[in-house]
Amino acid sequence: MIQREHKNPDDYLELVYVLSEESSKGLVRVKEISSVLKVSPSTVTEMMQRLSEKGLVIRVDYEGVRLTEMGRSSARAVLSRHRILECFFYQFLDMKPEEVAEEICGIEHHISDRVLLRLYEKLGRPKVCPHGKPIPINLEVCFD
Repeated sequence: MIQREHKNPDDYLELVYVLSEESSKGLVRVKEISSVLKVSPSTVTEMMQRLSEKGLVIRVDYEGVRLTEMGRSSARAVLSRHRILECFFYQFLDMKPEEVAEEICGIEHHISDRVLLRLYEKLGRPKVCPHGKPIPINLEVCFD
C-alpha cells in the first residue's frame, strides 16, 4: 500500500464527519484524526485551525473539533463523492470493497459534479456503498 500525505482539507473534513457520527457529543479529538491519517498531531492542529478560519469546524479547547453546518455540508459532499466512486469501482471494475478505498483516494477531489451525477445515474442511484455505508447526500434533487 502506498502511503500518501494527507494534506487535502477534504480528507480531514470527511474523517471528522465519519468520526463525529460515532461520537455521542459529535466531537472528534486531534489524536483520533492523527492516528487514522497517520500524520502528527501538530499537522492536524494546523489543519483544524485553517478549517476553523474558513468556518468549517469549531475548535473546543481540550475536547476536540466539531463540524459547523457548512462543514457538515462540505464533508457530506466529499463523502458522497467517495462512496459513489466506490460503487463504480466495485460494480463496473469488479474490485473488492477492501480494494476500492485505496484506489479512489484523491479522485473524489477532482471529479466534476457533472461526471459524478452521470456515474450516480449509471449506477442506479445507489443508497449505500459496497461497505454498506449510506451515501449521505440526496442527489435525487439533481435529476428533477
